[in-house]
Amino acid sequence: MDSTRPVEMGALEQLLDAMPDAVVVVAASGRVVRVNGRAEELSGYSRDELIGMAVEELVPEGLRQSHLGHRAAYQRAPTVRTMGTHLDIRFRRRDGSEFPADIALSPVVTDQGVQVVASVRDITARKRAEEELVRAQESFRLVVEGVRDYAILMLDPFGRVRSWSPGAMRLNGFAAGEILGRHFSIFYTPEDQAAGKPARELAVAGEAGRYEEEGWRVRKDDSRYWANVVITAIRDSTGKLLGFAKIARDVTERKRQDDRLRAVVEIAQAALEGHAEQELLGLIVRRARELVEAGASTIGLLEPEQETLTIAATDGPGADALVGQHVPVAGSATAQALTERQPILLDGALVVLLASGGRAIGSLSVSGAPGGRRFTDGDRELLGLFAAQAVVAIDYTRVREELERVAVLEDRERIGRELHDGAIQALFAEGMALQGLATVTADPALRARLERTVGRLDEVIRDLRNYIFGLRPGLAADRHLARALQELAEQLEQQHGVACAVDIDQALAARLAARAADVVQITREALSNVGRHAAATTCRLSLYAEPGAAVLEVDDDGQGFDPGKPREGGWGLRNLRERAAGMGGTLDIESVPGEGTTVTLRMPL
Repeated sequence: MDSTRPVEMGALEQLLDAMPDAVVVVAASGRVVRVNGRAEELSGYSRDELIGMAVEELVPEGLRQSHLGHRAAYQRAPTVRTMGTHLDIRFRRRDGSEFPADIALSPVVTDQGVQVVASVRDITARKRAEEELVRAQESFRLVVEGVRDYAILMLDPFGRVRSWSPGAMRLNGFAAGEILGRHFSIFYTPEDQAAGKPARELAVAGEAGRYEEEGWRVRKDDSRYWANVVITAIRDSTGKLLGFAKIARDVTERKRQDDRLRAVVEIAQAALEGHAEQELLGLIVRRARELVEAGASTIGLLEPEQETLTIAATDGPGADALVGQHVPVAGSATAQALTERQPILLDGALVVLLASGGRAIGSLSVSGAPGGRRFTDGDRELLGLFAAQAVVAIDYTRVREELERVAVLEDRERIGRELHDGAIQALFAEGMALQGLATVTADPALRARLERTVGRLDEVIRDLRNYIFGLRPGLAADRHLARALQELAEQLEQQHGVACAVDIDQALAARLAARAADVVQITREALSNVGRHAAATTCRLSLYAEPGAAVLEVDDDGQGFDPGKPREGGWGLRNLRERAAGMGGTLDIESVPGEGTTVTLRMPL
């Protein structure tokens, strides 16, 4: 046995020296009885210096007394203690410097009693890394808590909320205690939840590593906001899914601006494509209501006297029943806008004037939805832009109609010229020839017949000339409708001796400029009937406004007739009604034999 012991001891020394950690064996007396080479390196002491040294020499001076107590307690109940217990242990070197250490303890029973094998590891690098990690985590926490415009949160692999930032609370309204552990689908609209959208987003993020979208999200108070959302999958070094990081930002205002710009472009494009005025105004009130989140929106056009608004377009509950209705201006927000010449912002209402060439022609107004948001200066600016587009739409439509009318007038001019230079001249020549024959014939019956034929030819020529005047309305083609109507009245008096009083609303006549040719032709035909058939001595020609309509009236004191019986000659009442219908209007004829006739044309404004 004695011969083998030195060999065993030598093998033990080699084994201890091969260990990566410092090994210090301490006897029950607290003296070091064995060390390895790594212990020499770590402590700065030589092996000879360490053997027999009290183990407290390797403990910082301030901790030696407490170490004595710990060692005594351990010796009373020795157990194996592994590394990683996270005790705050300090090791002292020969030069007095210190380092953090992790120590494993194992009691060993020997012939000399219970000895303790201490494995010592320098964890300076690990401690530094842990401290850096703590600092990094603290910095990250401060950054997350300092970000107020973004909701930053962590989800577990199933979508449950694991962390909650102040920005998330500010954006969504939930306190951390109210949301932690709940599924993140709570932020989605009921429609998106029913469609399984939250689960699809996590699936895409888990597969692709990232998911991004914009859409509506819901706050704690059920209000909605348009969010930009990024979900990123978080995995460990082995690829195992640990959860998801979700970052959300409220971009409602940006979306509102984008939507407003698209609406402006849409309306402008519709106007350039030649959409009808009513369609354009309908589009404007629809977009105005949507974009300011109003309960209703309305465009009203002022009547010439500016005392009544006619509802031209509206959007909201019961909108169809309102179109065409007439609303008094007095006491309304529109009246206030007309007085102050600026938009009016009231609780629950916003009114902007429609103005063309410095003249107010109507208003665009919105009213708030029950429990809805208050209108802002931004809403006022948007409505001002829509109001300008409404004016452009009205003016553009009327200009287009005027251009179309001018094109028709040019065609009428050509036809009238051809009739005058061709058919009338030919008829006039034939009349002259027949009249010459009548003077030379000796047959009284034949002479009378020729004279009647010449008279009928004169009537045909007169009718053709009247028709030519209808094709070439002269001053009316140049928008001077009031002057053209005055001249027609003067022609009636000159040709037929019927005194005609004229009462014309000048402003209304200006509004009817685009329809002047049709108005002149109907007036000419009505006055021609008065002169040729009524046997009247006086006549009155009037043009005035009613709510939503322009009214042309020809009233004579002639012999009257029964409107229910057909009449021969001239253009006839049927022709007048057809012309009125072609203008989108109606023609009423009131007459009693012996009491005169009243012809009334109503045209929508």
